[in-house]
Amino acid sequence: EVLENLPDGDVKRALQEIPEEFRLAVFYADVEGYSYKEIADILGIPAGTVMSRLHRGRKLLRVLLMDYAKDRGFGGSDGM
Repeated sequence: EVLENLPDGDVKRALQEIPEEFRLAVFYADVEGYSYKEIADILGIPAGTVMSRLHRGRKLLRVLLMDYAKDRGFGGSDGM
């Protein structure tokens, strides 16, 4: 996959660019491996909100990473 070719620095940079409420959910789930319930407890929000923030955060992250990939000559013109 195109995104696997991006350097870790690009992934970290993209993660820093998304709003904090989404960044924290994505970080705890995808980097730390916490469950929805664990993230909800950490952030003091309902599990449903965690799921929503994860969905939106991952979507934003995907768009940013695809832009980084295009800038570096990876991937085709169809975006994926």
